[in-house]
Amino acid sequence: MAKKVFIGVGHGGADPGAEGLVAEKTVNLVMARACRDYLVKNGVEVKMSREKDENDDLKEEIAECNAFAPDLAIDVHNNSGGGDGFEVYHSIKGGLGKTMAENIEAEVKIIGQNSRGVKTRKNDSGKDYYGFIRQTKAPAVIAEGFFVDRASDYEIANTESKQKAFGTAYAKGILKTLGITPKTENAKESTDTVPKKDILYRVQIGAFAERANAEKLEAELKKKGYDAFIVSEK
Repeated sequence: MAKKVFIGVGHGGADPGAEGLVAEKTVNLVMARACRDYLVKNGVEVKMSREKDENDDLKEEIAECNAFAPDLAIDVHNNSGGGDGFEVYHSIKGGLGKTMAENIEAEVKIIGQNSRGVKTRKNDSGKDYYGFIRQTKAPAVIAEGFFVDRASDYEIANTESKQKAFGTAYAKGILKTLGITPKTENAKESTDTVPKKDILYRVQIGAFAERANAEKLEAELKKKGYDAFIVSEK
C-alpha cells in the first residue's frame, strides 16, 4: 500500500499571509506543488489543501488532513518579521514528527539556505501552539522557508525554480522519514556500470592494404588466444 502525505498550503485567497518582496500565499503554492510532484514521482499518494489561489481555512485544512489519514503531514509557509533563514516546527511530543523536521532541515541546508533551527512552541496550556501540529492525527510539521520581507534572505527564493527547490527539499526529507529512497537518484544506469548482454564492443588494432599482411596479424593474435578475424572494406 502506498504511503500517504498531506500538504497544507498556507494562506490563500483573501489571506495573502506574510507580505514583503513577494506574497507568501503565492510562494507557498509553488513550493507545495513541487513537493507534491516529487513525492508522487516516488510512489507517494498526496493530497493538498489547495491547488490554486483560494481561501484555505485552517480548520477545514485540519479536517481534510484527518479525513485523508496520511502517514505524515506538512504545512508549507514562509516567514516575515525581518529575520533570516529557514525554520521548522514539530510537536513537543517529538517522535516521527521531530524526525521529519530534522530530515527536512538537512535537505534545506543542502540547497544553500541557512537554518534557524528545528523548533517546538507551546501555548499557555502547555500544549502545542500551532493548530496544524496540535490537531492533526498524523505526525506533522510546519516549514517556514525564508523571510519574504528580508532582501538578503529572499535571494535564495527570488525565482520560481529556486522556490521549487525548497519544495523538492521538503519532499526528500519526507521520503527519508518514510524510508523511501528517491527513484530519481537511484535509477541512474549506464553501460559503464550495468553490463548489457546484447551489446558487444570490438577493438581494431590494424588496417592493411594487402590481405597477406592482415592474415599474418590474424594468425599471430590467434596464437596468443585472441578471437581475431578479418573484415574487408571497399
